[in-house]
Amino acid sequence: MPTPDGDSIGRAGELALIEALFHRQRELPGDVRLGVGDDAAVLAAAGTDDWVAAVDTVIDGVHALPGDDASALGWKAVAVNVSDLAAMGAEPRHALLAASLPAALGRDRAEALADGLHAALGEWGVALVGGDTTASAPLSLSLTLLGRAPEGTCMRRDGARPGDTVYVTGTLGDSAAGLALLSDPPPEWLAAYDWLVERHRRPRPPLAFGRGIRGAASAAIDVSDGLVADLGHIARASAVGIEIDPDRLPLSAPMGEWAWATGIDPARYALAGGEDFELAFTAGEDAFEAMHRAKYTADTRFTAVGRVTAERPGEVYGDGVPTDGGWDHFAPDGDR
Repeated sequence: MPTPDGDSIGRAGELALIEALFHRQRELPGDVRLGVGDDAAVLAAAGTDDWVAAVDTVIDGVHALPGDDASALGWKAVAVNVSDLAAMGAEPRHALLAASLPAALGRDRAEALADGLHAALGEWGVALVGGDTTASAPLSLSLTLLGRAPEGTCMRRDGARPGDTVYVTGTLGDSAAGLALLSDPPPEWLAAYDWLVERHRRPRPPLAFGRGIRGAASAAIDVSDGLVADLGHIARASAVGIEIDPDRLPLSAPMGEWAWATGIDPARYALAGGEDFELAFTAGEDAFEAMHRAKYTADTRFTAVGRVTAERPGEVYGDGVPTDGGWDHFAPDGDR
């Protein structure tokens, strides 16, 4: 491990780091009986609600380029978990953070990390109620998010039915495009590229829309590993086939500008890019009213991109749809 310099968290001490990461929220919601400072948090019971729990880890050099914007990594640690709760139709409430940070991490970078973390916690109204810190490399944040939903109402992956339509929110491929731009910046940087980079660094999952389609969608998942890979989870859990029409994939205007300037195929990024943290869901005709109410209430667009079939159970298919793809942490060199 590198020797800590004079302005590193290793020299500043663990207490200062804990103060920056855990003690910024001075007012906590009423269902937090006891927050940061004891051996464990104490939370009020949720009555008849179901507790919904998710945990995700973000790692410098894996979920962001090594040494990239630390505040963005702090934001993403929260956002990836919020995305999971959005796919369940749950409301996030409390978080626990396990932070593994190099002792040589500069104090400014540690502060930026905390800035991004707390900006995201505030964005979605999440109370940080506890956690742990340890010295380790590379920089890693593992956040456990607890949320609530009315009993028995959470969306799942195993409810898709033949005849349902397949939808996605927002636009696809933007995060992967932003990562590609950061990895290999073009000689001429278009203004549209800043938007793609921001989509990679600070995703904004459609949380309110997820709650709005709860009880209407037959199955749902967040698009984290890539549309084909994630719809594959629904296809296998529901024992159905999913046919995708690549011509109907929703693409952003900045993605169009990048594709025009470089000649890349945007459908490849939309199908397998990953980390857009949009929602993919299936629904029948009876869900039409609830979906459109959620669209306007949550100000979130959605697009029909395919259909659920009885044929080819467990598969995602269509003209030009890759048979594999998406992010795999254990593939050689982290292949997509």
